[in-house]
Amino acid sequence: MKLYYGANQIVETPIFGEGNPSNDYGLGFYLTIDKEIARLWAGKNPGGGYVMEYDVALSDLCLLRLDSKEDEDILRWISVLTKHRFSRRDREDNKQALEWLERHFPLDVSAYDVVIGYRADDAYFAYSLDFVRNDLSLEKLKEAMFLGRLGLQYVLISRKAFGSIRMVGYETVAHADDYEAFRLNMVEEYHKVRGEDSYKNTFLRDLMRKYDDSVR
Repeated sequence: MKLYYGANQIVETPIFGEGNPSNDYGLGFYLTIDKEIARLWAGKNPGGGYVMEYDVALSDLCLLRLDSKEDEDILRWISVLTKHRFSRRDREDNKQALEWLERHFPLDVSAYDVVIGYRADDAYFAYSLDFVRNDLSLEKLKEAMFLGRLGLQYVLISRKAFGSIRMVGYETVAHADDYEAFRLNMVEEYHKVRGEDSYKNTFLRDLMRKYDDSVR
């Protein structure tokens, strides 16, 4: 499968165990199926960057898919995201909600080779935080997650997955303001979606009450 990566330097051979543990799904190598998204990421660097193309053999790997609109998938995605992206202050301020999510929708990504799921860019991260704070309904969270073109990411997690990737080429990308314009457009769209939310929709507090009542 062809996947792309945009950065300010060429990564010919991704190294297992390196990276940022505070990324969406923890330590791993994050790729996109959309070359134009990789181009946006490469071009946002002041000196420009590179779009790398890789061939990744997925057939023998254990895949975790979190890319549907099913409620349970969305809640598992949020549960994983909060472990890695939320600050200590965010976790303290939303302790009860986060403990509930981790208790009811636990997910250990380390049991898989590759995670396929939504990308929590800064804008997407704001959506998830608003949901945990009960400032955004589940219905509108789903809608917001499909705004723009940021889409899905493929994350290599295991040593086996890192052994399945091979770079087949790259191209140079000049610095451009396209990413910033793209991000601002997403934020504008999100504010519109949030403004259309309704108290009649399902908020996290409603889910917590529903699930807890069902086991009594």
